[in-house]
Parts: sequence; C-alpha cells; structure tokens
Amino acid sequence: MMKRLVATLAFAALTLSAPARAEDKPAKVTVGYLNLVNAQLVTKHLGLLAKEMPGVDIKYVKIGGGGDMLRAIAGNDVDFGGLGNPPTAIGATRALPIKGILVINLLDYVESMVVRTDKNINSLKDLKGKTVAAPFGSTTHYLLLQALKDDGVDPASLKIIDLAPSDIASAWLRGDIDAAWFWEPNLDKAVKNGGKILITSGEMTKRGYPTWDIGVVMNAFAEKYPSYVEKFIKAECEGIDFWLKNPEKTAEIIAEELSLPLPDAMRMMKGTGMVPCNQQLTEEYLGTTTKKGKFVDTLVSTADFLVKQERLPKLLPRAGFEAFIQPAYIEKVIGR
Repeated sequence: MMKRLVATLAFAALTLSAPARAEDKPAKVTVGYLNLVNAQLVTKHLGLLAKEMPGVDIKYVKIGGGGDMLRAIAGNDVDFGGLGNPPTAIGATRALPIKGILVINLLDYVESMVVRTDKNINSLKDLKGKTVAAPFGSTTHYLLLQALKDDGVDPASLKIIDLAPSDIASAWLRGDIDAAWFWEPNLDKAVKNGGKILITSGEMTKRGYPTWDIGVVMNAFAEKYPSYVEKFIKAECEGIDFWLKNPEKTAEIIAEELSLPLPDAMRMMKGTGMVPCNQQLTEEYLGTTTKKGKFVDTLVSTADFLVKQERLPKLLPRAGFEAFIQPAYIEKVIGR
C-alpha cells in the first residue's frame, strides 16, 4: 500500500513539474483575400506568411466581395479573411465565429460609383429609373444605400442588382447597367469604357461614413493555434511596412498580381490607405484590449443603418461589437 502511495505521489509530482505540451502546428492555413489593391497582395507575393509558418501549407483563395467572404466563413472554408465594415456588422450580428484582429486598409477612391457619360447622370437623383449594380453585403452596397438616403432618393425608384466586381465589369461592357459602385481593378474598366466617377468612398468618409477592411480569424483556429494568429499578423505587418517604404516596388507587385499597367497600379495605390501596425492600437482604429477604438463606433453606426434598411433583423448591443474587435494579438506582435 505504501509503495503504491509513493508511486502515485511521484507520478503526480512529475506531472505537475512537466512543461505544458507545445502548441500544435496546423498542417494547412487558408487565407481568403479580397480582390483589392492593398498590402495583402504584397504579403502573398513575397511569401511572407510562408516565412513565418515554415512547414505549413499556405493556401490563398481570391474572394470577390464581402458577401462571398461571409459565405466562405459560414462554410468554414477559410482560417483568415478580410471584411469591410458592413459585412463585418452583418457577420458579428449573425454571430459568425470570427474575431477582428488587424486593419487591412482604409478605402478612398479605390472604391467609387461610376456612371455612364451618355446617360446624363450628374447627381444621385438622376439615377431614378436606372439600373445600378453593387456587390450586396459589401462596403459599396452600404455606401450606395447611405448616399441615396442622404440625398432623399428612394432606392425603390431605381433597379439595384447584386453582382460581383468582375461580373459588374462584364455587365458594363455589355451595356446592361447604367451605374455601379464597386472597386479597382475592375472599376477602371468601366471608367475607360464610357464611364465617369460620380462619387468616391473617400468622399463618403468626409460625410461621416468611413469604410475599411479588417482582417478576421476563425474562432476555432485562434483557440487552437494562438501563436499562428500572431504569425499571420506579423506577416501582414511586414507587408504593410513594405508597401509604405517601397512604393515603386509595391506598384510592380500590384501590377503583376492584378495584371495591370504599372501607372494604373500606382494610381490605385494612392486611393487606398494603409495603417502601420504600431498605429493600429490607437483610438482612431482598433484601440486596445482595455479600451476599444473608433472601429467599434463605425460598426455600431453601420449596423444601425442596416437595421433601419431591414437588412439586419436587430441591432447588436455595443458590447457585441467590442467583443468582436480583439487587439490582443497585435499587442503581442508589436510588444505592447
């Protein structure tokens, strides 16, 4: 009996003194990225994520817009993704299993409404009776509805259709639509084929409707591989730093990734705002773990608008959006 007790105590002591089991390494990491002009293309092109995650199969999946990204998240098809604030508000309200961890970009004239020059459309009121396209659930769909509301135009007075950016470009060339609010690089195809810019997302920011894209991680992945969330952020931060310090080389990467002429890539870059990672924890953006920033305010106001437009069934309490924003990972990456 005594021998058994001694053996039991020895085993218990060994168990208590043993180091915790090392975190598992994922076999594969799938990154869903929006077909946008931003530093994620740099991270992808330079293989920065693979450098941070040696031995892990890195898979990049190009996704057309916010609605498609929400479907990919709901289908558990990605580990990391990117969402604008309207689809983020939708995803958080519908309790999709994701957290916001990184500012991917701020949107200016890289997103805009283009109208046909031969349709005599000089204001939003001139859109009455016209066919307008936007990717539903995206930042541009939200801005379209918000702009119409501000200008007193009933959305029912025009035909609004849901198309992915590449499909908008095709519909434009066929002459099926009169206007569209979407983003580069497909936006430029419409401008160069009988279109003109009526209003930009940057102008809507000045009106009080900022739009941005945030990096998200699936909850299950973050719980199982927390250090790999930090590795993802570190790689993205390196991509952002490269963008800011090497604009000419970045333009070459963007041009290659999106099959664009170099001058177009440079112009589109200027329409996209990048936030250095050491600034993302300020009040203007994510804030900190103890005090969340203005991204929460944007989500609340965006969601409130979507509820009033009957595109969301209820308004998620502010605490729900605060819980969605998780600066803890980037805090560790930059040493705060």
